[in-house]
Amino acid sequence: MQKYFLAIIISFSVIFVSCNRTLYPSDMYKVNSESDFSPLTELMTPPLPLIHAGDQLSVSVYSNQGEKMLDPLSTASQQTAGESSPIVFTVDAEGFVELPLIGKTLVAGKTIAQCEKELIQRLTENVVDPYVQISVANQRVYFLTGGNNQSAMVLPYENENTTLVDVITAAGGIREGKAFAIRLLRDTGSGMKIYNIDLSDFSQAKYSYIPVLPGDIVYVEPQHRPLRKFVESLAPYLTLISTGLIIYNIAR
Repeated sequence: MQKYFLAIIISFSVIFVSCNRTLYPSDMYKVNSESDFSPLTELMTPPLPLIHAGDQLSVSVYSNQGEKMLDPLSTASQQTAGESSPIVFTVDAEGFVELPLIGKTLVAGKTIAQCEKELIQRLTENVVDPYVQISVANQRVYFLTGGNNQSAMVLPYENENTTLVDVITAAGGIREGKAFAIRLLRDTGSGMKIYNIDLSDFSQAKYSYIPVLPGDIVYVEPQHRPLRKFVESLAPYLTLISTGLIIYNIAR
């Protein structure tokens, strides 16, 4: 009987150790090989943030190059002397916003500077020397960790100088995760890319200050303890088997 008991334990060991999804079902963003990672050099000179569908644009328009603080996009009740009240416009699913005096305008896939320049050109017929300011109100970055103590945070993207270390610090740091396996996922517009960043080595410290973009996902791979996890997974079966052995011995 003991031989059968030992054989069962060995069988379960092989099954659990060979099946990573059984042991660690909460793990995310696994890659098949190192070649799936994009080169880190791309992160040193990231593109400017682009406007996407669903973004909420705060738009202010002034005349006389901003000298006259009167916003023609606002209603009279919203305007006060020397002050402009921006209105928030949501980019629709097709990437357009509907603006007063201008009409439907395609903004998705463009930078803020490109949109400001285009609006200035289209407002010249109605506004004297227009000056335009655009900001995105709902940009954010995601921070995720896996493992038993997994956590998730949505962090507001407040300025274009936000770096990776800013995101990690705002999320409370790396507790039980792997500092040498930080995943950065980025939608480049032409496809999703994944980068593996190693901050465990001082020689890689420069990557602490890579700029992050709105919509980026920072995922810290968890630190696994396979022996403890295996024992925890096997415990219910061991209890069942030991109970069966007790009943068998009593019956015999």
